[in-house]
Amino acid sequence: QLKDAFGDYYETLVKKMQEATTKHIDETSWRNNGINNWLWIFINKEVALYVIQKQRSSDVPKAVLGNQKDKFITTDRFSAYNKLVEKTGCLQQVCWTHLLRNSKDLAKHYSEAKYIHKRMKFIFRKAKEGEKKEKLLGWIDIISSRKYHGTEVPKFVNSVCIKHRDDLFRFVDNPEVEPTNNLAERGLRHAVVMRKVSGGSRSNKGAATTAKLLSVMQTIKMQEGNIIENMTNLLQKGK
Repeated sequence: QLKDAFGDYYETLVKKMQEATTKHIDETSWRNNGINNWLWIFINKEVALYVIQKQRSSDVPKAVLGNQKDKFITTDRFSAYNKLVEKTGCLQQVCWTHLLRNSKDLAKHYSEAKYIHKRMKFIFRKAKEGEKKEKLLGWIDIISSRKYHGTEVPKFVNSVCIKHRDDLFRFVDNPEVEPTNNLAERGLRHAVVMRKVSGGSRSNKGAATTAKLLSVMQTIKMQEGNIIENMTNLLQKGK
Protein backbone atom coordinates (compact mmCIF):
# COMPACT_ATOMS: atom_id res chain seq x y z
CA GLN A 1 0.00 0.00 0.00
CA LEU A 2 2.82 2.38 0.84
CA LYS A 3 4.50 1.59 -2.48
CA ASP A 4 1.28 2.44 -4.33
CA ALA A 5 0.78 5.56 -2.21
CA PHE A 6 4.04 7.02 -3.45
CA GLY A 7 2.46 7.00 -6.90
CA ASP A 8 4.78 7.75 -9.81
CA TYR A 9 7.64 9.04 -7.67
CA TYR A 10 9.81 5.98 -8.37
CA GLU A 11 9.47 6.57 -12.12
CA THR A 12 10.43 10.18 -11.50
CA LEU A 13 13.61 8.96 -9.80
CA VAL A 14 14.36 6.71 -12.78
CA LYS A 15 14.02 9.67 -15.14
CA LYS A 16 16.17 11.89 -12.94
CA MET A 17 18.89 9.25 -12.84
CA GLN A 18 18.78 8.83 -16.61
CA GLU A 19 19.18 12.57 -17.08
CA ALA A 20 21.90 13.04 -14.44
CA THR A 21 25.29 13.90 -15.91
CA THR A 22 27.16 12.04 -13.14
CA LYS A 23 26.22 8.91 -11.18
CA HIS A 24 27.68 5.99 -9.25
CA ILE A 25 26.77 2.35 -9.88
CA ASP A 26 27.32 -0.76 -7.77
CA GLU A 27 25.61 -4.07 -7.05
CA THR A 28 25.33 -6.72 -4.34
CA SER A 29 23.73 -10.15 -4.13
CA TRP A 30 20.07 -10.42 -3.15
CA ARG A 31 18.04 -13.59 -2.54
CA ASN A 32 14.58 -13.68 -4.10
CA ASN A 33 12.42 -16.71 -3.27
CA GLY A 34 15.62 -18.65 -2.52
CA ILE A 35 17.19 -17.80 -5.88
CA ASN A 36 20.25 -15.58 -6.18
CA ASN A 37 19.45 -12.16 -7.69
CA TRP A 38 21.28 -8.84 -7.72
CA LEU A 39 20.39 -5.55 -6.14
CA TRP A 40 21.76 -2.63 -8.17
CA ILE A 41 22.18 0.92 -6.95
CA PHE A 42 22.37 4.04 -9.11
CA ILE A 43 23.13 7.05 -6.97
CA ASN A 44 24.36 10.64 -6.99
CA LYS A 45 24.08 13.46 -4.47
CA GLU A 46 20.35 13.92 -5.11
CA VAL A 47 18.82 10.55 -6.04
CA ALA A 48 19.21 6.95 -4.87
CA LEU A 49 17.71 4.39 -7.24
CA TYR A 50 17.57 0.64 -6.48
CA VAL A 51 16.73 -2.16 -8.90
CA ILE A 52 16.55 -5.92 -8.21
CA GLN A 53 17.15 -8.21 -11.20
CA LYS A 54 18.27 -11.78 -11.87
CA GLN A 55 21.18 -10.64 -14.03
CA ARG A 56 24.49 -9.06 -13.17
CA SER A 57 25.27 -8.15 -16.77
CA SER A 58 25.45 -4.78 -18.51
CA ASP A 59 21.91 -5.34 -19.78
CA VAL A 60 20.53 -4.22 -16.41
CA PRO A 61 22.11 -0.74 -16.18
CA LYS A 62 21.60 -0.31 -19.93
CA ALA A 63 17.86 -0.96 -19.57
CA VAL A 64 17.63 1.40 -16.59
CA LEU A 65 19.72 4.27 -17.96
CA GLY A 66 19.32 4.10 -21.73
CA ASN A 67 21.53 6.36 -23.84
CA GLN A 68 24.25 7.89 -21.67
CA LYS A 69 26.53 9.44 -24.27
CA ASP A 70 29.13 11.71 -22.67
CA LYS A 71 27.64 11.25 -19.18
CA PHE A 72 29.85 9.99 -16.36
CA ILE A 73 29.62 6.83 -14.26
CA THR A 74 31.91 5.97 -11.35
CA THR A 75 32.40 2.21 -10.91
CA ASP A 76 34.58 -0.48 -9.36
CA ARG A 77 35.90 -1.83 -12.72
CA PHE A 78 33.44 -4.75 -12.83
CA SER A 79 33.40 -6.07 -16.41
CA ALA A 80 29.70 -5.25 -16.93
CA TYR A 81 30.50 -1.54 -16.70
CA ASN A 82 33.08 -1.81 -19.47
CA LYS A 83 30.34 -3.25 -21.68
CA LEU A 84 28.00 -0.48 -20.53
CA VAL A 85 30.48 2.10 -21.82
CA GLU A 86 30.42 0.43 -25.24
CA LYS A 87 26.63 0.12 -25.34
CA THR A 88 25.57 3.54 -24.01
CA GLY A 89 28.45 5.89 -24.78
CA CYS A 90 29.02 6.88 -21.15
CA LEU A 91 32.42 7.84 -19.74
CA GLN A 92 33.77 5.75 -16.88
CA GLN A 93 35.69 6.88 -13.82
CA VAL A 94 37.17 3.87 -12.04
CA CYS A 95 37.17 3.92 -8.25
CA TRP A 96 40.53 4.78 -6.74
CA THR A 97 39.56 3.22 -3.40
CA HIS A 98 39.26 -0.11 -5.19
CA LEU A 99 42.47 0.45 -7.17
CA LEU A 100 44.51 1.14 -4.04
CA ARG A 101 42.84 -1.74 -2.20
CA ASN A 102 43.71 -4.09 -5.07
CA SER A 103 47.29 -2.86 -5.37
CA LYS A 104 47.79 -3.15 -1.60
CA ASP A 105 46.52 -6.72 -1.63
CA LEU A 106 48.78 -7.50 -4.59
CA ALA A 107 51.78 -6.04 -2.75
CA LYS A 108 51.20 -8.47 0.12
CA HIS A 109 51.77 -11.42 -2.19
CA TYR A 110 54.23 -10.10 -4.78
CA SER A 111 57.28 -8.01 -3.89
CA GLU A 112 57.38 -6.22 -7.26
CA ALA A 113 53.81 -5.00 -6.62
CA LYS A 114 55.04 -2.94 -3.67
CA TYR A 115 56.47 -0.45 -6.15
CA ILE A 116 53.11 -0.29 -7.95
CA HIS A 117 51.13 0.31 -4.76
CA LYS A 118 53.54 2.99 -3.57
CA ARG A 119 53.39 4.80 -6.92
CA MET A 120 49.59 4.51 -7.15
CA LYS A 121 49.21 6.13 -3.73
CA PHE A 122 51.58 8.92 -4.75
CA ILE A 123 49.79 9.53 -8.07
CA PHE A 124 46.35 9.64 -6.46
CA ARG A 125 47.55 12.09 -3.82
CA LYS A 126 49.01 14.33 -6.51
CA ALA A 127 45.77 14.11 -8.52
CA LYS A 128 43.76 15.30 -5.51
CA GLU A 129 46.25 18.13 -5.01
CA GLY A 130 45.53 19.40 -8.53
CA GLU A 131 48.45 18.02 -10.56
CA LYS A 132 47.99 18.30 -14.32
CA LYS A 133 46.45 15.32 -16.05
CA GLU A 134 49.29 14.97 -18.55
CA LYS A 135 51.84 14.54 -15.77
CA LEU A 136 49.61 12.06 -13.95
CA LEU A 137 49.24 9.95 -17.09
CA GLY A 138 52.99 10.14 -17.61
CA TRP A 139 53.54 8.55 -14.21
CA ILE A 140 50.98 5.87 -15.04
CA ASP A 141 52.83 5.15 -18.29
CA ILE A 142 56.07 4.67 -16.37
CA ILE A 143 54.37 1.95 -14.29
CA SER A 144 53.07 0.19 -17.41
CA SER A 145 56.46 0.42 -19.19
CA ARG A 146 58.22 -1.75 -16.61
CA LYS A 147 58.47 -5.52 -16.98
CA TYR A 148 56.82 -7.75 -14.41
CA HIS A 149 56.94 -11.47 -13.73
CA GLY A 150 54.21 -14.05 -13.33
CA THR A 151 50.60 -13.41 -14.32
CA GLU A 152 48.80 -11.51 -11.55
CA VAL A 153 50.94 -8.36 -11.46
CA PRO A 154 51.06 -7.92 -15.28
CA LYS A 155 47.31 -8.58 -15.37
CA PHE A 156 46.66 -5.78 -12.88
CA VAL A 157 48.98 -3.35 -14.67
CA ASN A 158 47.44 -4.14 -18.05
CA SER A 159 43.91 -3.62 -16.72
CA VAL A 160 44.55 -0.42 -14.78
CA CYS A 161 47.37 1.36 -16.58
CA ILE A 162 46.53 0.40 -20.16
CA LYS A 163 42.90 -0.67 -20.59
CA HIS A 164 41.57 1.86 -18.06
CA ARG A 165 44.19 4.55 -18.66
CA ASP A 166 41.57 7.03 -19.93
CA ASP A 167 39.27 6.24 -16.99
CA LEU A 168 41.69 7.11 -14.20
CA PHE A 169 41.46 10.88 -14.11
CA ARG A 170 38.01 11.94 -15.34
CA PHE A 171 37.62 13.67 -11.98
CA VAL A 172 40.61 15.91 -12.75
CA ASP A 173 38.86 17.39 -15.78
CA ASN A 174 35.38 17.49 -14.22
CA PRO A 175 34.95 18.48 -10.54
CA GLU A 176 31.43 16.98 -10.56
CA VAL A 177 32.96 13.50 -11.02
CA GLU A 178 34.13 11.79 -7.84
CA PRO A 179 37.31 9.65 -7.87
CA THR A 180 35.85 6.91 -5.67
CA ASN A 181 32.68 4.83 -5.60
CA ASN A 182 32.24 5.26 -1.86
CA LEU A 183 28.84 6.91 -2.33
CA ALA A 184 27.43 3.76 -3.92
CA GLU A 185 29.02 1.50 -1.30
CA ARG A 186 27.47 3.56 1.50
CA GLY A 187 24.13 3.42 -0.30
CA LEU A 188 24.24 -0.38 -0.37
CA ARG A 189 24.85 -0.75 3.37
CA HIS A 190 21.16 -0.28 4.17
CA ALA A 191 20.22 -3.05 1.76
CA VAL A 192 22.94 -5.35 3.13
CA VAL A 193 21.55 -4.92 6.65
CA MET A 194 18.04 -5.68 5.35
CA ARG A 195 19.36 -8.78 3.57
CA LYS A 196 21.00 -10.09 6.75
CA VAL A 197 17.81 -9.60 8.76
CA SER A 198 15.23 -10.76 6.22
CA GLY A 199 17.22 -13.09 3.97
CA GLY A 200 15.95 -11.21 0.92
CA SER A 201 12.54 -11.25 -0.77
CA ARG A 202 10.03 -14.06 -1.16
CA SER A 203 8.54 -13.07 -4.53
CA ASN A 204 9.08 -10.84 -7.55
CA LYS A 205 6.40 -8.53 -6.19
CA GLY A 206 8.21 -8.33 -2.86
CA ALA A 207 11.51 -7.60 -4.61
CA ALA A 208 9.92 -4.81 -6.65
CA THR A 209 8.36 -3.32 -3.52
CA THR A 210 11.70 -3.47 -1.69
CA ALA A 211 13.53 -1.72 -4.53
CA LYS A 212 10.94 1.03 -4.83
CA LEU A 213 10.63 1.74 -1.11
CA LEU A 214 14.41 1.73 -0.69
CA SER A 215 14.71 4.20 -3.55
CA VAL A 216 12.07 6.55 -2.17
CA MET A 217 13.23 6.42 1.44
CA GLN A 218 16.94 6.84 0.70
CA THR A 219 16.26 9.71 -1.70
CA ILE A 220 14.10 11.45 0.91
CA LYS A 221 16.86 10.99 3.52
CA MET A 222 19.30 12.72 1.15
CA GLN A 223 17.10 15.81 0.90
CA GLU A 224 17.26 18.80 3.22
CA GLY A 225 14.68 19.20 5.95
CA ASN A 226 12.82 16.81 8.21
CA ILE A 227 12.53 13.27 6.83
CA ILE A 228 9.00 12.69 8.16
CA GLU A 229 7.78 16.04 6.82
CA ASN A 230 9.34 15.39 3.41
CA MET A 231 7.71 11.95 3.26
CA THR A 232 4.34 13.34 4.31
CA ASN A 233 4.52 16.07 1.66
CA LEU A 234 5.38 13.49 -0.97
CA LEU A 235 2.44 11.26 0.02
CA GLN A 236 0.05 14.20 -0.02
CA LYS A 237 1.17 15.17 -3.51
CA GLY A 238 0.43 11.62 -4.70
CA LYS A 239 -3.21 11.77 -3.59
